[in-house]
Amino acid sequence: MLRKILVFLAIVMVSLPLVAQRQGVKNIPYIDQRRVHYGFLLGVNLSDVTMMHSGANTWTAECPSVNPAFCVGLMGDVALTEHLNVRCTPTLYFMSRDVKFIDQSTLDTRTQTLKNNYLELPISLKVATHRINNYRPYMLMGVQADYDLAHEKEQPIVFRRLDLGLHVAMGCDFYLPFFKFCPELRFNLGLLDMLDHKRTDLKDETMRPYTDALNRARNKSVSLIFFFE
Repeated sequence: MLRKILVFLAIVMVSLPLVAQRQGVKNIPYIDQRRVHYGFLLGVNLSDVTMMHSGANTWTAECPSVNPAFCVGLMGDVALTEHLNVRCTPTLYFMSRDVKFIDQSTLDTRTQTLKNNYLELPISLKVATHRINNYRPYMLMGVQADYDLAHEKEQPIVFRRLDLGLHVAMGCDFYLPFFKFCPELRFNLGLLDMLDHKRTDLKDETMRPYTDALNRARNKSVSLIFFFE
């Protein structure tokens, strides 16, 4: 079996250059010669929270599951060289995450749903390969700022409005007859502690132990985004 797999991989490696050299009819052949590109995006998002416990009391917290969310945005792209672009994609994310609190001494539980509408402003560097007929793979990395438009109060835990983070992505440009279609898989990692420890909004002091139980909380997510350019 191992020998068959090695033979198959060898055939694939030999065939790839031949496929790349086989020229087909190219759609929109001059689109990459433009310096500035515009478009829009639609996508789905799975978001999670990484939490570290303080040990101040017997409560702990976790995200038992991730909920799919929806995102929509705009895309602006400036070509620096043939293979390097700077991209800005202001995006609005609609997301919700369930946080489950567990009292380790009594096994009492409580669940809170974090509802966030993030306006994300990312700046990315896109590195693309040579165009092969009507597709062109690429990788992307950059930084982003996220601002929560749906800031909640009087909840067991409350997140701050502003977050900063990093993102990496991989995707492929598909050249269709009238536009480019670009599916992309993106990973986002928040850098800031999002937990509001001061809780000046808190009127019900029975919620204080939930905030005190956590030392920090950071956002992370994975998104499948479809660009139309």
